[in-house]
Amino acid sequence: MPARAPGRRPGPAPPRRRRSRRLGSPGRRHPGSRPIDAVRPPPGDEPTIPPETTPAPHGRRRRWLVVTGGLVAALLLLGGVVRLPYFILSPGDATAVEPLIQVQGAPSYRHNGSILFTTVSLAGDVTTYGWLHGRLSPNDDIVSRHDITGGTPTKTYNQENIQAMTDSKTAATKVALERLGYPVTTTADGVEVVQVTAQGPAEGKLRAGDVITAIDGTPVTLDDQLVSAVHRHKPGDPVTFTFSRGGQSQTTQVQAADDGHGTAKIGVVLQTRNLQFHFPVTVTIDTGKVSGPSAGLAFTLALLDDLDAAGLTGGKKVAVTGTIDIHGRVGPVGGVAQKTAAARQAGAVAFLVPPEEQRDAQRHAGTMRIIPVRTLDDALAALQQLGGSGLPPPTTPRPTTH
Repeated sequence: MPARAPGRRPGPAPPRRRRSRRLGSPGRRHPGSRPIDAVRPPPGDEPTIPPETTPAPHGRRRRWLVVTGGLVAALLLLGGVVRLPYFILSPGDATAVEPLIQVQGAPSYRHNGSILFTTVSLAGDVTTYGWLHGRLSPNDDIVSRHDITGGTPTKTYNQENIQAMTDSKTAATKVALERLGYPVTTTADGVEVVQVTAQGPAEGKLRAGDVITAIDGTPVTLDDQLVSAVHRHKPGDPVTFTFSRGGQSQTTQVQAADDGHGTAKIGVVLQTRNLQFHFPVTVTIDTGKVSGPSAGLAFTLALLDDLDAAGLTGGKKVAVTGTIDIHGRVGPVGGVAQKTAAARQAGAVAFLVPPEEQRDAQRHAGTMRIIPVRTLDDALAALQQLGGSGLPPPTTPRPTTH
């Protein structure tokens, strides 16, 4: 029988204290011990585990994916539907004018080379996608609707552009025919007062809508005639106007003021009423649905090229933009950056532009030459420098055929 330790009573051994351990954790391993994989309670004593009150991590991720996908889909849909109050100006076409011209009553010719008139593609009220594309494109410009139309309703704006195209063709025909020596007669119903400057010399004397028929007793039918007659006066001189108002002929006297450069002025805005030109030959220029006044110079040069036996382009493609008035003066236009890109893509060797827009054109020209022109004579000189035949000054009126 084994000996007991002194001072201790025999009896059952006290329960052995065990260190707490997480279920399923290996804890500290002793040599020869086995890992505890799980502890199963006796049947019927399984603990009740309350249900989870928060979604599992993969459930939250799935929900966020659904929400994010929905937002992206909505944004993509809106990007293609929502319209913005902007216009995008993009390069249009550079089209040869000569094939668009038909002349009756005078001989016409076809030459190698061509005068190209340039256009701008104008997209209004663009979508968000279109707006972003315009921002990223080096040849596109984004312009507000108001900057394009000036607040004019769309229908009216389109009608005004159609009329501007018609006027540019008329002015081009007049200038070209007169440059070649053909006689052109002009008729009109007088000079209409469009606006009277507030606190100007004519305030209280003339009104908008008055039609001036004579100045100092000399009949006038064109606004240029009236302006020239006023400029022959000195500031401070009295100027007598005969005009029609409400069907009644009246006379008034206006004291001319100084425009700041020593030239007489009367403080009114004028336009020729019912201006009409009578041409000895019939000219038709078919531009389809293109509108606006910016092809006036191109029409003038192309018509001259069509009616001149020698040809003006020297067999080259020359792009042209700019308005033309009845005196052969070239005016500025819009969208020159886009027109330059169109001319370059069409293979033009040079682009004739108004001086005000030479810098914008140069930035998009690449190797294409940019030539600024202020008048028809400037444009003819530029074509001659490019290898064209040039055009002699008109001498005697040319005959017409019937």
